[in-house]
Amino acid sequence: MKEKSSTDTLFYKVTQHIYYFLLTNAYFLVSNTLILLALILLPLSISNVLIYGVALIPTGASLTALFYAMGKLYREKTIQPTKDYWKAYLDNFKESTKYWLIMIALLIVLSVDILYVLERGWIFLTVVSLIVLAIMMVTMIYAFSILARFEVTTKNLMIFSILLLFRNKLNSLSLLFLLVAFIVILYGFAGYALLCLFAIASYYFMRSNHKVLEKLMHDFQ
Repeated sequence: MKEKSSTDTLFYKVTQHIYYFLLTNAYFLVSNTLILLALILLPLSISNVLIYGVALIPTGASLTALFYAMGKLYREKTIQPTKDYWKAYLDNFKESTKYWLIMIALLIVLSVDILYVLERGWIFLTVVSLIVLAIMMVTMIYAFSILARFEVTTKNLMIFSILLLFRNKLNSLSLLFLLVAFIVILYGFAGYALLCLFAIASYYFMRSNHKVLEKLMHDFQ
């Protein structure tokens, strides 16, 4: 019987993926230094929301780069973390940032609204605002998944992400559950989760959206 090569063993594949997750996640954290410093140094309050918004500007391109690298890892089973992450970051910076600036503005308005209704104990409006936030978050997962795979204008990106949200209701619900699960893990184990959670989350988002993106490519070729 022919022996397995060392690169074909389960142990090698697991350790290789751990390396990919850790390094790519580290690049993501480095490219989000501004928002990390803002969260560490500034208390969470309405008065600091605009500062958070400015600090979040680089996050759009870094999310696209992370989704690109993790999507490639899912499809091809291997990546070059440094090359793939930073190339995607630079190549998609302009379009990602244009879309992300719109999302930042909407998130600031929605965050202020949520804090406002919470302070006044308006339960119904709080629930409505949180539902809108959940829809926005899932739409953004679709949008960054699209940016990671295709060249698309900001206008079409917004149209396609909303279209995918409502066309794939079960997948959208699955993405929301995954998002909530990762947020809970991040909240409960922040010290450890920061090491690789963003990369792992992006991997599972791209894995969940793989068939959706393939169908989108087929429909609009």
